[in-house]
Amino acid sequence: MRTLVLVLVGLALVKVWTHDQIYRSATEDALINAYRSRAVDACQKERHKDGRGATPVSSWANASAFHVIMGKRDVDVAIWDVDNPLLVLKAGAQQTDLSCEYDITLEKAVVTKSRT
Repeated sequence: MRTLVLVLVGLALVKVWTHDQIYRSATEDALINAYRSRAVDACQKERHKDGRGATPVSSWANASAFHVIMGKRDVDVAIWDVDNPLLVLKAGAQQTDLSCEYDITLEKAVVTKSRT
């Protein structure tokens, strides 16, 4: 009987985890589809400053990857604070060290060197 209860609890946990993963994936896709063009426009206007001046990316529309993260990397965000989504664009193959973080709430972009 104990084994049956443990199996049922395990199946329930797998079901909850699966539903959570599906929800997160669908939410990320919806945010990317809704804000991609705004993020590309904002990232085109923003330039990364390094020692040599501005480093433009030819086209953020051809970014190699788009994904969503919660909260800015340089600001601590509490685990319950889920209202600060950022849309992150990775530069194309020739400039893989640059990424652009578009703050959906503030509608501002920041281009940075990616952390490896």
